[in-house]
Amino acid sequence: MAYKNPNKNKDKFPWMGQRFIGKTKQRKCFTIKKEALLWESEQLLEPAEQKTLTVCLLDWATEYLRHAEQNFTGKTFCEKRIAFRQLFACPGINPKESASRLTALQVQKALQRQAASRSGNAANKDRKNLSAAWSWGVKFLRLPTENPFSKVEKFASERFERYVPTLDDFWKVFHSLEDDQDKLMLYCYLQTGARRDELFRLTWADVDFLRKRIRLSWRKNKVGEWRSQWLSVKDDLAEWLLRHKKGNSDLKAHVFVSYRSLAYQYRQHWLKKVCKEAGVKPFGFHGIRHLFASILAAQNVPLVEIQYMLRHTSLATTQRYIHRLKKENREVLAALPGLTASETKSTSKVHRQVLGV
Repeated sequence: MAYKNPNKNKDKFPWMGQRFIGKTKQRKCFTIKKEALLWESEQLLEPAEQKTLTVCLLDWATEYLRHAEQNFTGKTFCEKRIAFRQLFACPGINPKESASRLTALQVQKALQRQAASRSGNAANKDRKNLSAAWSWGVKFLRLPTENPFSKVEKFASERFERYVPTLDDFWKVFHSLEDDQDKLMLYCYLQTGARRDELFRLTWADVDFLRKRIRLSWRKNKVGEWRSQWLSVKDDLAEWLLRHKKGNSDLKAHVFVSYRSLAYQYRQHWLKKVCKEAGVKPFGFHGIRHLFASILAAQNVPLVEIQYMLRHTSLATTQRYIHRLKKENREVLAALPGLTASETKSTSKVHRQVLGV
């Protein structure tokens, strides 16, 4: 039964709750009596009962997705939710069944179904997300330590190199734009190498006109914590941002806003549309980020500096962002050994015979 707190902290916590778990007594301080009574009334399991507690697949998915929604970006959360939805749609997997009864063979069949109906890439992505969810369940829901998802081998998949626009194509799109804010946004991507949503959430508090720098914030890491970093920008970009602020007195907190004066969320079809209008091969915001890294590399900027500008934790990730800006390199070919003069004549004679000359 709850009672008045007799201890020194009674002014802050006037009520004390008390309950027993087996022969063990527990006490806890509360600000109001109702909270103490609710805490006392919670039905607790004996340690022996806790060991036999079973968690169904649906409960596991619900708890993990609640965690993911609070700690990951919206895109990552949706990706994980879809992975569970695809898993539970597979024949032979009952969401109400105990998670401890899920076998690697069931997982194998479920992911094989995804690989056949969608792609190997999709199956591998689901495998990664569900494996991470199971590891979380081992830690917090006492799931079996053997992870049935990690036992499944990765599926064969086709990897396509991301299309990176040429600088000429970027400028064609840039000059085709009529709206000044759109041109400024595109120029910001080229000058900062920002991720798409980093500029969408950019506020005027993140722009330091005195030191000519901007602060980009992101939440792309395992623990889902927000991180930010100040980046210096060129004089012309800082001046353009200042003109943009002065010329739009009705702007809200965000630097870039839609016609409804709201911050952008996706804008996924806009760039594809303007690329088509400019007559260039469509590219995305992330393609500009790769172009940014490739331009710096072509100018012999040290890799560690490019890593800092891209805000990567791994140098290996930065290396994947660097693409050749020229399709051919004749200087490299000149270093290869060639044919001798006599071999060249012989080869030319055969070539003429083939052509019937």
